[in-house]
Amino acid sequence: MGSVVVGVAGTLLGVLIGGALQQMQASRNRRWQQEDALSAAKQNTYSEYLRSISASYGQAKSGQRNRSEDGRLHAATAEIEILAGKEVSRDARKLVEWVIEAHSMIADGASDKEAGVAEVNRDRYAVIELFKADLGLKTHP
Repeated sequence: MGSVVVGVAGTLLGVLIGGALQQMQASRNRRWQQEDALSAAKQNTYSEYLRSISASYGQAKSGQRNRSEDGRLHAATAEIEILAGKEVSRDARKLVEWVIEAHSMIADGASDKEAGVAEVNRDRYAVIELFKADLGLKTHP
């Protein structure tokens, strides 16, 4: 009788431990999937943000200033504020203000130099480095 009790207890203990390990593995897998989904969402949003800056510049240079890209840029920035940390979203929002101001000046006839394009571009590269760091990608020193 004692060996039966030990056998049953051992089997039950094995089932409990196995179940707990499976639960931990499932939890870990869900966390990894969530992290992958967040990273993919950030990549898409960061890409759209940068694409909108370039398209806005193209509109400004051609004298076309219908603000469609500004709207897309604001939408991407709002997504960044939801998906990213304070530092990334703060710098992205600040850059949007500079970009729109500079592109408006260019559309009104100002030169790139007068509009501060070099400074805006420097800040754009700094934000790109923040995006890369946020995604866990190598950044340039």
